[in-house]
Amino acid sequence: MKFEEFNREADLRATVREKEYTLAKVRSVPEMGPGIFAVMTDGHEISVVAEVGHELDVLEEEKPLRIISFEMAMPFDLIGFLGYITKLLADHNISLFAISTFSTDHILMKETFLERAVQVLRDANVKVEQK
Repeated sequence: MKFEEFNREADLRATVREKEYTLAKVRSVPEMGPGIFAVMTDGHEISVVAEVGHELDVLEEEKPLRIISFEMAMPFDLIGFLGYITKLLADHNISLFAISTFSTDHILMKETFLERAVQVLRDANVKVEQK
């Protein structure tokens, strides 16, 4: 399904997570717990998104980051949603890091971009709430 079709029928909703996060390149996979948002590996490096202050064996990191989660279930075959969101934000010079789960997308950005990103999304008719 193309994003344009989905967008006609769905209300776009997002939530700004309250906590600050770090995106870290780590030596080993950490023990999973409530402070860990995501763990990714490509066979060469391990990246972790965790709450700032969570104990990690860090090699490099970016922080503080904030997360905006798109709170609507999206079909697996949806085409163009992240392209739409990233273009909206790129047009306002907002850098982001995207993570997708099976049916939900999340974007991370530096704290300094958050207020502007929320306004850009709201101007595009995305209902954005603070969590």
